[in-house]
Amino acid sequence: MLSFAKEGVNMKYYLKLFSLPLSLLFLFISLNITWNIFDLPSSEVLLAKLGIWFDKYGLPFLFVSAFIEAMLLVGGYFPGVFVIFASVVLAESILEAVIMVGIATTGLFLGHIVNFILGKYGWYKLLVRIGLKSSVEESKNRLLKRGPIVIFGSYWLPSIGAVTDTAAGIIQMPFKTFFVYSLFAGIFWNSLVGSIVYILGDSVLPAVSSDGDLAGLLVKIFIIAVWIAVLFILDVYGKKEKII
Repeated sequence: MLSFAKEGVNMKYYLKLFSLPLSLLFLFISLNITWNIFDLPSSEVLLAKLGIWFDKYGLPFLFVSAFIEAMLLVGGYFPGVFVIFASVVLAESILEAVIMVGIATTGLFLGHIVNFILGKYGWYKLLVRIGLKSSVEESKNRLLKRGPIVIFGSYWLPSIGAVTDTAAGIIQMPFKTFFVYSLFAGIFWNSLVGSIVYILGDSVLPAVSSDGDLAGLLVKIFIIAVWIAVLFILDVYGKKEKII
């Protein structure tokens, strides 16, 4: 009985440790299933429609899409990353691609600031009831342990950055510190990813869309599996250090 109790404690601990990647995995799978059930358009069809929307609504459409993508919880259900990537793919020159990345970075940055405010003033509690409580707590613990550098390490995916933003607000991180780290992290990751997307073109879009494509889903599952493995290794290494 005692051994089972210990296993239960360990299971609860690791579910908490892996809460964010597991939440994203659930989100990706549910979106993929929904896309197939309702036979929604493929990434190629979406790209063609986005071209029309960009022609009609211009850069404000990209800005709003990026802003929503950065928002806590909401961004996970909005195809903002796809819109941002598509805008770079549709760019007709390097200069136009740079402008697209700049607009997207501005929208994402403002979204990150809103998340910080949500955390600082407690409004995030309206959202964590939906299932993000453990993820927010884990991000809060990482920030307390490692400092604002965690912000830089989480901005490679806006939905992860949103949780970190909120946690930074909860622990009352100085706004100036958050502002600087958030700004430079956003510029770095968006410039890096924007360059990769511009070079690879529309071949990268299935991996960031939720169009029911199995290959794209498998790529996301692989990334999350690597993420979980890294978290596990860091956790084991951290425990060994404490023992020593």
